[in-house]
Amino acid sequence: MSNRRTRQRVLALQWRMALGAATLGTLALAGCARLVGVRPLTTARPGSTSYHELHVGGRTRRFLLHLPPAAASQRVPLVLAFHGHHGNGAVLQGQSHLDAVADRFGFAIAYPDGTGRFGYLGLSWNAGTCCGNAHTDSIDDVAFTDSLIATTGRTLAVDVTRVFAVGFSAGGMLALRLACERANEFLAVADIQGAMPDVPCTPARSVAVMLVQGAEDDELRYDLRTLRRPQGHSFAHSLEQSLAFWARSNGCRPGAVVTDSQPEAKRTRAIGCGDGNAVELVTVARHPHAWPGGDRTWWFAPRPAQGIDASELVLEFFRDIAAGRRTVPRPSSARQGAPSR
Repeated sequence: MSNRRTRQRVLALQWRMALGAATLGTLALAGCARLVGVRPLTTARPGSTSYHELHVGGRTRRFLLHLPPAAASQRVPLVLAFHGHHGNGAVLQGQSHLDAVADRFGFAIAYPDGTGRFGYLGLSWNAGTCCGNAHTDSIDDVAFTDSLIATTGRTLAVDVTRVFAVGFSAGGMLALRLACERANEFLAVADIQGAMPDVPCTPARSVAVMLVQGAEDDELRYDLRTLRRPQGHSFAHSLEQSLAFWARSNGCRPGAVVTDSQPEAKRTRAIGCGDGNAVELVTVARHPHAWPGGDRTWWFAPRPAQGIDASELVLEFFRDIAAGRRTVPRPSSARQGAPSR
């Protein structure tokens, strides 16, 4: 047998093993979600996680909701956390450990489920030009988020004037789409390793944006390379290009950024954006396509770098935006020109 055919068979076997492991991991987490049981939203309690459903556009949509202890005495901000392609809300909850950080910062976290053909498996989001069945079936995930925000605001101690979105991979793409189309609903969004979708983007107002990428994220680089020009137009932008786009959108000083490089990560921030309009890109060293500081979702998944905790990073960013504290000074070292690629 030729070396080429041997390599092909080995790769095929590795793919089948990885797919089987991914399915088992997703099934386990999805099973936990099922055990929670769908309950009325009025049963959600501070300090606990519950499972709920909404009826939107003729479909039943589901989400996990974690309320912090602070919700017992005050209205709390809401974060929508979107899972990656073929994941579900329980997978993201498990891999990110967002709940523990949210309890300390006083955030409610909703983990919506995407849609798919196999119940809790293979779920996807419609990010405008991507991904999977959600895109091809024209699922209105924007309407789903509208309904989720409105319903939790009416029913629970959730402050709908302080709403945020974070997503991993395809979920990060959806978070950026929401920043484009629902700027009046979101104070800030964070994209963890998702390419910026090529959709018409004219935000009604400024939205603070944090972008996080792994320096060794081969999957993101592959997507940007292979999906560059389907149907004759650019599909997605690198996160460096996304930083430049959002800096322009938020009225930051043209072409001006400041970069802080540490062993764990490089942080690039746009300058002159004004209070609450911050735009930042964090590039995590030695990190693959995974949630920084989180857990692997299945046996053969890439191992996340542990020097940066994305959950802490993002919720701290959201907390500062809500308080109007996220500003960038004008240091003499501020570099002029477009962010480096």
